[in-house]
Amino acid sequence: MTADRYTLYCAPNTYALIAHAVLEEIGAPYEARLVELFADEPDPAFFKASPHCRVPALDGPDGTVFETGAIALYLAERHPESGLVVPVGDPRRGRMLQWIHYFASTLQPEVLIQYHPEFYFDDESNQEKLKRASQGRLEKILAVIDEALVPGPFLFGDHRTVCDYCLAMQAIWPQVFPGTISDYPNIERLTNTIMARPAVQRVRIMHEETWAGAVA
Repeated sequence: MTADRYTLYCAPNTYALIAHAVLEEIGAPYEARLVELFADEPDPAFFKASPHCRVPALDGPDGTVFETGAIALYLAERHPESGLVVPVGDPRRGRMLQWIHYFASTLQPEVLIQYHPEFYFDDESNQEKLKRASQGRLEKILAVIDEALVPGPFLFGDHRTVCDYCLAMQAIWPQVFPGTISDYPNIERLTNTIMARPAVQRVRIMHEETWAGAVA
């Protein structure tokens, strides 16, 4: 293991959960720095690391990295001993990259609509229409993911990768599902498996208890 040290800029129960869980899993020393989102005067170091002041953002030995999937993959590749990456040359490599980008560019935008329709429309009527349309897209996206998790429990069978964290740490939010997570049994199985890991439990305690009441 390298002696690298990282600073992870976080807000509670955001996409920072994914990067935070990966940091815990790889076992590298780090500081989780709580930041306020949508602040008029953001933390200067956070703003430097994340020009849109979104979390997560990472500062490390190579400088700063933002975007959740990029951080997760970067950490896994800097710490290959964690086993969380499909290495270059492995025939599964393309599929690993596919799923990281799918979760970021296809799933995540629809999830964000469920939380923040006001980013797109000011009036509540249009916000509700947008959320309903997004739920229809989510049904199709989640069905694709659920099928991809056969035989499971992970996207690559018994090989746990950062892809599984990019999915599971979103799937804990009820708003992701037009119905419930139980409508997608393979996603539910994956999520329960990841959530049971000690590293992930430590992260959830920090986000849900230690930082309880913090501005997100």
